[in-house]
Amino acid sequence: MSVSERMAAVIGRGPEIRLVLVDFDDTLVDTAPRFQRARRALFDLLINLGFEEDVVRRTHHEEIDPIMRDRFGLGPQRLEHAFRATYEHLVGNAGIAFDESIAVQCAWLGGTVAGTPPLLDGSLDALRRLAQSLPTVLYTQSGNVDYQLACIRDCGVLEVVQHERVRITSSKTREQFAAVLDEFAIEDPATAWMIGNSMRSDINPALACGANAILVEQEEPWEFDLVDPVHDGFHRAASFAEAVAFLLNVRR
Repeated sequence: MSVSERMAAVIGRGPEIRLVLVDFDDTLVDTAPRFQRARRALFDLLINLGFEEDVVRRTHHEEIDPIMRDRFGLGPQRLEHAFRATYEHLVGNAGIAFDESIAVQCAWLGGTVAGTPPLLDGSLDALRRLAQSLPTVLYTQSGNVDYQLACIRDCGVLEVVQHERVRITSSKTREQFAAVLDEFAIEDPATAWMIGNSMRSDINPALACGANAILVEQEEPWEFDLVDPVHDGFHRAASFAEAVAFLLNVRR
């Protein structure tokens, strides 16, 4: 018995699947390594300047990045601002001289995350199989709608999921998830499924609405996503393709 068949056996047939919402970043495309490399480069630069590693990490993750997420959203555009502000905050607290050239270098490192990320292996084919079998919506978030839509287009996703079935929001909340269900006339949330890599942004809002969810697991999840689930009634998959195989098996 395959992994997807074992997963399906756990849940049984359940209610009809009337809508599947699919995340974009780190579900269909490989965004995380670019962000992780940029953060490591920033931290190495600041540590080499003499700042303690734990202070650098705490300053960036807990003090600066939350402010920039609120101001610029979760897209890569915020990182130029966040990286520069991390340096500014550190030197300000330490009472040492500010160096504009280092601030520019920090901002440049943040800018290296921009651009269309590569597709994850098999994700576009899996999305095509899903969209051919079940009503599918691409549900993603970004502080810059035009940028996110350009990435979606460049990856070839719009050839599979039409533009009118793409929803880009500035924040994936319970309320926003419920609004998307309403927009597609889903009266019973138990007939909807969310597939994504983020416990915070994908899984928990769906669970809070009474929908089903599949977490696509990552080896190195982003710190921001490391939150407890609303409850344990969700499924896990090693890849988007595995999640799709599971849903199509459930549908049978």
